Amino acid sequence: MALPARLLATTCLVSVAALTLSSCAGKETAADGAGKEPAIGSVEKMSSTEGLEFPVAAYEVTSDQQYQVKKAQNLLIEQCMKRFGFDYALPAPTPPSRNDSKSRVFGLASAKDAAQFGYASPSQATDPAPAKRQSPAALSRTGQTVLNGVDPVAEAAAKAKGKAAAPTDEPMSQAEAAKAPGSGIIVNGKEVPVGGCGRESALKLYSPKPGSVDILFVFNLGGEAESRALEDSRVRKATTKWSQCMADSGFTTSSPDSVQSDLGLKEGALSSPEAITIAKADVACKTQANYIGIRYAVQSAYEKRLVEEHAETLALFQQQTQDRLRLAAQLNG
Repeated sequence: MALPARLLATTCLVSVAALTLSSCAGKETAADGAGKEPAIGSVEKMSSTEGLEFPVAAYEVTSDQQYQVKKAQNLLIEQCMKRFGFDYALPAPTPPSRNDSKSRVFGLASAKDAAQFGYASPSQATDPAPAKRQSPAALSRTGQTVLNGVDPVAEAAAKAKGKAAAPTDEPMSQAEAAKAPGSGIIVNGKEVPVGGCGRESALKLYSPKPGSVDILFVFNLGGEAESRALEDSRVRKATTKWSQCMADSGFTTSSPDSVQSDLGLKEGALSSPEAITIAKADVACKTQANYIGIRYAVQSAYEKRLVEEHAETLALFQQQTQDRLRLAAQLNG
């Protein structure tokens, strides 16, 4: 996944080029048994997802680690902007949630939560008002050019003509950026980095050298495993059993992943009496079909296969993650 040409000042984690080191998570060789459903052995009966461990979890970046890297990226942007004479302060990133529970990794699973909150999360039910997000300080046209590496007026004009204002062959690592031709944009006597301060900060953190692994690589492996699991015959059979159980309870819905949309539950009514009635039936039918046990066994098997297939890239990802965290620690002080 290529690094976006423009990085917004909110500086969420961005995906940088995986280049040739991280092959597509969806590819398997014939030796890996491509197309074959992995063995899962006997399936444990489960009525809860609390405490489940997944194979890719060992490689995931924690919420705390993401928070530290976001703080560091903000500092890098601010330092870069200062080089061009702008005192640009970004709002602090949202602190990490302390609720890393996997209680709803396969949809609603807790009978207690279903009876009390319906499909709303406990936090939504007790504090429904979303936190207001701070906006970064307003920037002049020149400041936006420094931040994004493209003049906003020229960018708007290019978009109106269906063209790209920014170059499409931007360097994909900081090392390449240091050797590549500059942007040609001069502000206060200095040349703006290609892609602006936003891109420069991202390259320094996420792709300092050619061959840096995409920071979404592990996330994408989990998504690939989930997609394969949902198409697996054993999960499909469990889904059909769940759907039939729901129909017997008076609710026509095809999948636990679409129950809210199938039954027309609106965002503001997820803990309504109707939602609670449906949620209780949903959880009971998951238990009857052993949906959680089957889905967990199957998805874990696909994750294990992908982890083994991409072991070399995952090891490199872990090393680069540690390097990134060390740099973030130095920047954050």
